[in-house]
Amino acid sequence: MAGATGVLRGRLDPRYSERRRPLPTVSVAVLAAVWACNLLPKVFSVSESLRSVRARIAAAGRRGSQREMLQRVRLIAVSKFIPSDLVKEAHDAGQVDFGENYVQELLEKSATLPQTIRWHFIGRLQSNKVKKLLDVPNLVSIETVDSAALAERIAAAATHREQVLDLSIQVDTSNEATKGGVSPDAALPLAEHVAALSPHVRLAGLMTIGAPGDLSAFERLHQLRHRIAQQLQVRSQGVPREYPDEWLELRWIRSWKKSCS
Repeated sequence: MAGATGVLRGRLDPRYSERRRPLPTVSVAVLAAVWACNLLPKVFSVSESLRSVRARIAAAGRRGSQREMLQRVRLIAVSKFIPSDLVKEAHDAGQVDFGENYVQELLEKSATLPQTIRWHFIGRLQSNKVKKLLDVPNLVSIETVDSAALAERIAAAATHREQVLDLSIQVDTSNEATKGGVSPDAALPLAEHVAALSPHVRLAGLMTIGAPGDLSAFERLHQLRHRIAQQLQVRSQGVPREYPDEWLELRWIRSWKKSCS
């Protein structure tokens, strides 16, 4: 999907009650987190929670200057630690894209869940687990590339895949020592390196998590996307002249904190 991608972690787990919060500014993809809290009774079904999240995205898309961007939002449900039966319930309700943080958990879920699911890997990836991860046939993207060495390892392991694998560069936009990702200054040379790799992988965009409460992190990522797209001269790749950087997606991981008490 062309355009900027915002990634927002919300809650689809039916064991959480809803807390209303305004959606932050996003451009194309919203990443809704699915969490479990076994101490709480089941109040809402997954399908009801999913409809609630989609309704909030649609409502935000009808408001103000962000209307055009939010109408192109893609929802990715983060399913780490979530039982496969709840993931399948969300899939049966029409959810297609899911994000996982751990290789082993993704391997186990992908072996039993429908092949029509589109898996996105959003956790920190160790080089020695790349080959196992790429054994997932319906893996469509890795969104945490933070070094040339890791990108090269992924490209080398992707030669057997029929589908081109999307790679997103993780950028530390809030200068946090505890967060993964490259600095904004290092993002351009890494993007150039990834873009020049084998035809089995594709530079798809940039991803950031951002510090809690730092809503400006996505704006910094948006500006960085524009600079990188211009530097890579994407106009020569058939991108419309009026949208020279629309091919690079932006992914913004946000958490909606809720208590299990």
